Amino acid sequence: MIHKFLPLLAFVFVFASCQKQKTASISEKNIKVVGAGTTYYSDEDYNRLVELSDTSKIYSINELKYSMNNIVLIFNKYHDRAGSFPTLYNVVTDVAYNTLINSPSSYATEGRAFMNEFAKHYIRNLHSYLLGQSIEPAWMNYYTRVAANKNSLLHLALSGINTHITYDIPFVLYNIQAEEAFYPDFKEYTDFIAATYPEAAAELKKQYGIQNADAVFKMFAFGDIIDGFAGNGFTTHFVIDILRSESWQRGMDLVHLKRTPAQMHIYCFQSFNEREDLIQDMDDQKLLY
Repeated sequence: MIHKFLPLLAFVFVFASCQKQKTASISEKNIKVVGAGTTYYSDEDYNRLVELSDTSKIYSINELKYSMNNIVLIFNKYHDRAGSFPTLYNVVTDVAYNTLINSPSSYATEGRAFMNEFAKHYIRNLHSYLLGQSIEPAWMNYYTRVAANKNSLLHLALSGINTHITYDIPFVLYNIQAEEAFYPDFKEYTDFIAATYPEAAAELKKQYGIQNADAVFKMFAFGDIIDGFAGNGFTTHFVIDILRSESWQRGMDLVHLKRTPAQMHIYCFQSFNEREDLIQDMDDQKLLY
């Protein structure tokens, strides 16, 4: 008699297996930029990431710091390739928060507004990525590279830096209608940003095993030579200062209506792509590991 039920039992088993396979996680259903490098999350962690990246709930640098700290915890838990840039950026965020929350500058309010709006450019696009919504072109480059799984993790971190400095800063300055008198404070922020890169390199190594970040941030042996004359960290500071100063001027062009936002999008995206090509060259030469 038992042998008569075997076909039925086999059918039930196969049917149950198919039903189980059809049940996808929420992240699998919603994330649209996908590939071999895509990480999917438990429903609990996914919903948490969506909540933390909802910029409508980030009113000040206090909520911003909380969101960034907890977003990175989830990324690091999964060793998610998409977490390479925010892992670095979170080190900068913590230092920026501690600097600005107690700043005696008369432009501290503008500085906090800049920090908040600046970070929200990244967080807003992360939110769009998670929900399968439209992503800004420069950040789309980041998530496409994450999914493709063809670039090193350090390449991804540098792509995030390129997006944030080259593409985001001008529009942040425009959004907050920054005053020319804010520039000395803006320049001062470059000091503490540059100073965080050894710590950021150490965090990338700890979380993702990235070995060469410190050398890249110092411009390899060239930076060691320059730093030997000008002081430790000079080369990193000099490069970041040039990039941020250029983006400041572009932001002021927007504020003073010398260029329209549409014109600036084209202008910044061209610079962004040129710098991406340089990053790709370094990756092709196996320098980003």
